[in-house]
Amino acid sequence: MTALDINGAYLSALKTHLPLGQLEHSTGFAHDRCRAGVHLITPPAWDHDTHLPNPLGARDEPGPLWVTKPTLRLLLRLAGPKYGLCEAPEIHESYTSGSTENLLEKFRTELKDARDRAIAQDDEVTLEYVKAMYSKFVSTMGASNFNRELYRPDWMHLIRSQAFANLWMKAFKAHENGLMVLRAMGTDELHVIGDWRSVFPQGRAVTEVKIKDTYTLATTTEDDAGEPDA
Repeated sequence: MTALDINGAYLSALKTHLPLGQLEHSTGFAHDRCRAGVHLITPPAWDHDTHLPNPLGARDEPGPLWVTKPTLRLLLRLAGPKYGLCEAPEIHESYTSGSTENLLEKFRTELKDARDRAIAQDDEVTLEYVKAMYSKFVSTMGASNFNRELYRPDWMHLIRSQAFANLWMKAFKAHENGLMVLRAMGTDELHVIGDWRSVFPQGRAVTEVKIKDTYTLATTTEDDAGEPDA
């Protein structure tokens, strides 16, 4: 088993649809592609747990739940004719606003370029500094005494959800190319069995992955499964 680390997960997730104004309430199934926010949905049944993780993660209880736009878009995509993995979710109500995917694009590209230069120059100090910049940016926009200029907890949840949606699509790519997918953890960790280098390039760029850990899964033999010794 190889645990793969997805480079720059939050950095890549900065390119997502973010609401520009105050979130407004609406009801009904209609999904407006030009708006972003949170949605109360009844999720579709997921019948692929043996080989693909649930796009909603491991839930503690069934029933309706609130999801952000990246999660809703992922479910609608998987329900479409290209994938056909599930039914479309039922939307009950939403809090959304007009949105754009390019709000943080300049910020994202500047940090990506700085990250690439640091890797090329073997500059670990700058590399860690850049990583801290986008990680802290995401985490402190929710609620923090260290960031009083920007308070958008909805953006924080949207970016985190986009990172997981990106991770899930990498899990699907792994499955489609013959790898066994066991876990998709957090926003940047994918556990697979198989020749992953034939699917994902290895390296430190945001388009590459690196090894986080390798381990062996325990197996149970027929003798192990028998009655315990007296």
